Amino acid sequence: MILTVKLLLGRRCSLKVSGQESVAMLKKLVSERLQVPEERQHLLFRGQLLADDKRLSDYCIGPNASINVIMRPLAKTAAAEAPQPQPLWHHLGLVLAKHFEPRDSKAVLQLLRRERQERLRRISLGDLERLAHKPAHPTHLHAQIRLASSFCGPW
Repeated sequence: MILTVKLLLGRRCSLKVSGQESVAMLKKLVSERLQVPEERQHLLFRGQLLADDKRLSDYCIGPNASINVIMRPLAKTAAAEAPQPQPLWHHLGLVLAKHFEPRDSKAVLQLLRRERQERLRRISLGDLERLAHKPAHPTHLHAQIRLASSFCGPW
């Protein structure tokens, strides 16, 4: 059978495999064709992460299926382990503390976090691909912010 394998940022290839092929072997083929190291690959089919020790047939992957490849981040280096800036939530908490009582500030912050999580759960790989493909040109920036805001809330 022929599978379409695509990276989030648009590169894709077609691979001829059998349903009895292991996910680990599929990763090897993807590595050869798309130059993505096997250890950095997360393979997804219909939103489900594929385990290396399973076969494609275990996931009911049939002919003409589409597999998404998400790349894992590189291993941390000494520079990456340096102290990181405080997260947005910390700064937002400081701003809220200036305008609300401590209990109310904490409640508002928790509400914002829950709402953000709910919106992030609704985002699909297709939405991320559309966002990634939009040019970062000033004339398109407003549309990108609107699209991202529809999933993540106001910036």
